[in-house]
Amino acid sequence: MKNSFLNSFILIARILIGVTFLIAGLHKALFWDGPAMWMASKGLPFVPLLLGAAMVTELGGALLLFAGIKIKQTAVVLILLLLPMTLMMHTFWNMEGMMQQTAVMDFIQNIAIIGGLLALAAVAHISEQLTPGTK
Repeated sequence: MKNSFLNSFILIARILIGVTFLIAGLHKALFWDGPAMWMASKGLPFVPLLLGAAMVTELGGALLLFAGIKIKQTAVVLILLLLPMTLMMHTFWNMEGMMQQTAVMDFIQNIAIIGGLLALAAVAHISEQLTPGTK
């Protein structure tokens, strides 16, 4: 009983976090020019390559989280994507007024998502330790 309750919560967490990355990846795929221009405005090099890599990582990560495959590894990869993306794209310390407020909120939301991914990775790691042979 307790295990199925916990598994249900983990499933819901995987879906909610996965939906975030699914939407972000689809947005990049469907509205390529907007994110590309935003990245270029931040001075990032190789925009098509970086944007494509982010899109593929987000879509692939979402699908893996939905399927419950390689949760720990997927969470780590998504953190490795989200952390530098957050620091490069949501530079609220260089802004003023409403743009700064929006960037602060986006920054905080991404930090919260990273926290959720860390929790998923930790739960997956503990689960692997308790169930030998399921790595």
